[in-house]
Amino acid sequence: MTLLNYPVPELDVTLQEVSRVLQLTLRPDLYPEFKNTLEQQRALLQQAQEQVATRALGKENWVTEQFKRNLLSCYDPLPTSTALPVVLLPPKAKGCTQLGRAAALLWAAAKLYSEPMLLEGNVPMENTQQSEIFAASRIPGKSQDEIKLYPDSLHAIVTCAGGVFPVDILGRPSTGGLVSARPFVDIYNQLAQVMDQPRAGTLNDPSAICSLSALDRKVWAATREEILGKGGETSASLRLMESAVLTLCLEDCNPPSELADTLNAVRLGGGGEGSLYLRYYDKVVNLVVYKDSTAGMVFEHSAVDGMVAGLVTEHVYNLSETVDLNFVQTEALSLRQTLGESAAKHMIVTPTHMRHYKTWPL
Repeated sequence: MTLLNYPVPELDVTLQEVSRVLQLTLRPDLYPEFKNTLEQQRALLQQAQEQVATRALGKENWVTEQFKRNLLSCYDPLPTSTALPVVLLPPKAKGCTQLGRAAALLWAAAKLYSEPMLLEGNVPMENTQQSEIFAASRIPGKSQDEIKLYPDSLHAIVTCAGGVFPVDILGRPSTGGLVSARPFVDIYNQLAQVMDQPRAGTLNDPSAICSLSALDRKVWAATREEILGKGGETSASLRLMESAVLTLCLEDCNPPSELADTLNAVRLGGGGEGSLYLRYYDKVVNLVVYKDSTAGMVFEHSAVDGMVAGLVTEHVYNLSETVDLNFVQTEALSLRQTLGESAAKHMIVTPTHMRHYKTWPL
């Protein structure tokens, strides 16, 4: 669907709205002064309006372009400048575990990425930001950062006490075609294996690369070039992280008791014993799930504004709530108790009606 260019607002309409707001907010003696000054400066305002219209001529989404260019030129560390945190509503399912909620949120994100109309509906939307949410990273540069897309990505990166691990959340048909979200149980079992890993040692400490994304952007840009220039495992790990659909951080602690503190902990890490104190800020979307299943999201503000971040958060939450966690926890964590790790090689087959069977690969 072709979207119209973002219109340049008419000067009279803008001034009417400004006058309406200031008439309600200014002291009665100051409003007449504003009106007089406005009339005296109207010619200059008209000239500025014409300059804006000229610059925006023929440019689709010119407001987004200016917004992105300004933020991508910011060299301040992302945690304190452009990281945008959100705390999700609690899960409705009673007894929801950290593993269950993390898997549900990963599945929901994969579903939303592979079926963008779930977000748009039947209403045409400005899609510049939406197209740069998933499978996108903010790459540090010498003069200005860039948002780079990885359209062939099928995996998410999971950071936890055990290290950094890729988890496949999308699948592509062998005959080609569009990607789709992998079965929820498949994502769940991959996460279960990740969480079974022992605590990481120095060599695979998840903070090694993640902490670099929290540096001043010029410093990180220079360090990144050195890493890529040397090649080897560190360079390959960086490429794997940058190309992920999103990052999931599994915290080994509960969040702070106060909501405001939880919001800060989602953005910055910390907040309790066992916290990883890290986020991968270059990734446009970070999911954070605490031990008590409290969850949050961190968005890179240069890629999305607050409204789009809120809209994505709402849809990821709603989709995650459609997963039947009780079934998975009953049928899958029981098979594991019976068969141990070999359960990952088995398949649950449940008859739904005569001559038809539904399968859930574990």
